[in-house]
Amino acid sequence: MSGGLVLSFQDILNHYQTEDTEYIITQYLLNHLYRKSLTITDIAKFCHLSEASVTRFAKKLGYKGFSEFKKDYFLMQLEENEMELDLLAKKEKQPLMISELQTVSEELTNFVRQFDTKQLEEVSHKIQKSQRIYLFSTLIPGNLSMILQTILLNCGKEAVYPVDNRKQHEIIPYLKSSDLAIIISLEGSLVMQKDLTLSIINSKADNLLITQNPHMKLSSLFETVISLGEHDMERTGKYKLLAFIELLGNQYMIENKKNH
Repeated sequence: MSGGLVLSFQDILNHYQTEDTEYIITQYLLNHLYRKSLTITDIAKFCHLSEASVTRFAKKLGYKGFSEFKKDYFLMQLEENEMELDLLAKKEKQPLMISELQTVSEELTNFVRQFDTKQLEEVSHKIQKSQRIYLFSTLIPGNLSMILQTILLNCGKEAVYPVDNRKQHEIIPYLKSSDLAIIISLEGSLVMQKDLTLSIINSKADNLLITQNPHMKLSSLFETVISLGEHDMERTGKYKLLAFIELLGNQYMIENKKNH
């Protein structure tokens, strides 16, 4: 998915010079993100490069060619859409962002009040007994997954986050019975990619789903399902996920110290 492409763009902008070919192409792609069409000829012409240079750029990012790259590029729009706050239809007297923060605060309060700490202990225990952790997610949940990955790495636990759909598929055959595959899908869009989900479920690894939509199709196939509270307001899911990751990280660090 596009989460991996975004990370690639970040890496280029952070480490390359503005006159480098990689930077020039990335700059063009970001400035023309919402075009309905994209051709290798357009990029080469605008950037004053050869079409072969554009192809090499796509391959350097891990794609087989420009066509495969373009599919991920257009998926980047999904990330922006997911980040938008669905407030346009509201008619509030107070500023919209204040209203949004109040809504999020209320949802988080309800989430914490109803939260079952046994879920934390269950996930933490599974992580403890697993040799290696694989995190499967995308878009904003994928960004939050990297926070969990960082926490686990700092505790000496090997944790892997394949950042795009292609790498996720490639890594599944290597999952072992001693591994734990954690799938994070707030609304279920990742889980509904049946080929990916069924491959994970049918692998040798233990599996666990974290979601705020536990009644989605295919959820019953997972060995363990962790529910992030009510599903009344979809846009608060990312906040509940961040809170859960922080709580899980704290729980795991406490247990990790006891075991060492």
